[in-house]
Amino acid sequence: MLEALEKIKIAEEQNELKKESLQRELAAYETDKKQELQVRKNQLKEEFSSMVNTQTHSLAQSLEVKKQKFAETADIEINQMEENYSVKQAQMIQMIIERVIIEYGSQ
Repeated sequence: MLEALEKIKIAEEQNELKKESLQRELAAYETDKKQELQVRKNQLKEEFSSMVNTQTHSLAQSLEVKKQKFAETADIEINQMEENYSVKQAQMIQMIIERVIIEYGSQ
């Protein structure tokens, strides 16, 4: 009986040692996985930041192109309006001269 108790005690000690060993392994595994997760988080943050910067740059370029096209179109429209104004002004002056000549005759 004493021998059986001794075997039980030895088995319990071995189980305790095995338990402590497994807990250390588990802690090391958890630490490794946490480090891997942190590295992956950092990679994803960098990738996201890069994508945002690329998208922002692309949108800024697109906006600049549209802005230039708008400015060119506006310049063309302004020139056309000025030309139309000059033509209408000349026509109006001619009409006024003709009316004055009709009303008062050429003197």
